[in-house]
Amino acid sequence: MELPNIAQGIADRTNKQCLVESLGNRECLVYEDPENKLYKNADSKILFERLNSSVDAMKRLPTYITNKQWSNVQSVLTGPMGSLSSTMNELVKLIDEESPVKNDCKALSVAIRQDLYQIAAMVDRKDGKQAQASADKAEEKLENFMKLISTV
Repeated sequence: MELPNIAQGIADRTNKQCLVESLGNRECLVYEDPENKLYKNADSKILFERLNSSVDAMKRLPTYITNKQWSNVQSVLTGPMGSLSSTMNELVKLIDEESPVKNDCKALSVAIRQDLYQIAAMVDRKDGKQAQASADKAEEKLENFMKLISTV
């Protein structure tokens, strides 16, 4: 039988956050371990990798639109670019509230999302000219977003 270390218990109580404590003697059974958290902030490296793969996918759209390969356009929009919106939102969340870049990035994120919806709508109508125009706008805005977000 092991006797409890009272001095260590007192030190742990003051320095660590108790997550679970016993009902009888209020002894802490589980302390929070900052190194072993289930969720940590978004990893910017992974987010930038996702953003780069979306940019690469965006550059394939003009070829598909020109060749009227509508299913390939839809596949790109829902596949490699499917997480673009959430990726941009997570990157914007990482920017300090006081930064003037945050509002610009947020506005670009919304504008890019609207352009992508426009591309999808034009693909459904099989209107290559409008789809290409929306793709060009989205690509330009995405490049601006990349420049702004990389300055932070």
